[in-house]
Amino acid sequence: MAPQNNFDKEDIYVDMPAGVNPNELNMIHATSKQARSWQAVRTAVTDGPVESNTLIGGTPMIDLSSLLSLKKDVKIYAKCEYMNPSGSIKDRIAGFILQAAIDSGELKKGMTVVAATSGNTGAAIAMACALRGYDYVVITNEKCSIEKIDSMKAYGGTVLVAKAGLPADHPESYENIELAMVSKDPKKYFGVNQYGNQNNSLAYSRTLGPEIYSQTKGSITHFVAGSSTGGTLTGTARFLKTMNPEIKAVLADPKGSVLWDNFVNGVPEDQLKVGKWEIEGVGKDSIPGVLSWDVVDGAQNGDDASSFYTCREVAEKCGILIGGSSGLNLHAASVLSGKIDKGLIVTVLPDSGIKYLSKIFNDKWMDQKGFTGNEKKAEDGEIFWKSSIKKL
Repeated sequence: MAPQNNFDKEDIYVDMPAGVNPNELNMIHATSKQARSWQAVRTAVTDGPVESNTLIGGTPMIDLSSLLSLKKDVKIYAKCEYMNPSGSIKDRIAGFILQAAIDSGELKKGMTVVAATSGNTGAAIAMACALRGYDYVVITNEKCSIEKIDSMKAYGGTVLVAKAGLPADHPESYENIELAMVSKDPKKYFGVNQYGNQNNSLAYSRTLGPEIYSQTKGSITHFVAGSSTGGTLTGTARFLKTMNPEIKAVLADPKGSVLWDNFVNGVPEDQLKVGKWEIEGVGKDSIPGVLSWDVVDGAQNGDDASSFYTCREVAEKCGILIGGSSGLNLHAASVLSGKIDKGLIVTVLPDSGIKYLSKIFNDKWMDQKGFTGNEKKAEDGEIFWKSSIKKL
């Protein structure tokens, strides 16, 4: 099917540079004060020095088909999001959310930015604050790797570490700590609210979606991504489906996350039961406000051992260190490749394995957690599609 160019261009392209055709997929990264196509930025990088805030996005796409695809007519490509300046995909939303708040007057000079995070958003927010001259407080939990905690501190702000495994409505959960701080002193604190801020998904609609469509020349058939805030999956899928409604979006969700039961089994939000999982940055204990099931077509239920095994396999055979959520996404893409006859699956590698040397790439930790040798074959995995889901 030919691309359907009915996306609201006013919503995607802001302050279009002179001479740029809005019907061409020259994705706009920056804010209303600085608009450049990612292709132009990449050209500038090769020609000479650029400002650090122009390095966000425009990440390379690599072909991992020979390692992971189960069928010769199915390709698997992955976006190297770990190449963003702070080391993760979350750079895309951090600057976008802050600049939108600055432009609207919600974030004023002298205020402190507060963000609840599983880790990567914290580092991205810290970097974005450093570039804009704001103090920050990021709140994570004990599940976060020491490498990520240290990276959040490195930009000069404050890091609070809350208890892990608390119910979503517990006052000491990391999300509720952010809400309490902002509620107590709204003139001092600006809350990022990444789980409910619609600029989260919009950032991906304006950046990641157009990049993927452009880099695949519109030939993408499936998009696979894990979800925590819901921004990556929702925003990217929404743009891709606007360009071509036949493109399918598949959630990769770790066992223990409530997203699976809500989407596949139709379990109401107030009846969801949270399990445990070790993959950082994906899965959720509640349904985030940013996530929209209307753009999601299917789901794959992954697990820690298979995700971490995939990380190690990619390192040993492709020379790339990737984080656990990348392993989850790639394993799901591999499962999907066995369920379709032909197509082009695109997924994302949200962060680097450098952040998990003490965990995923540590033999002792893997053994202690019982992951070694317990990975599942992609051939044995399943994809659940909306058409087969009991309730929605």
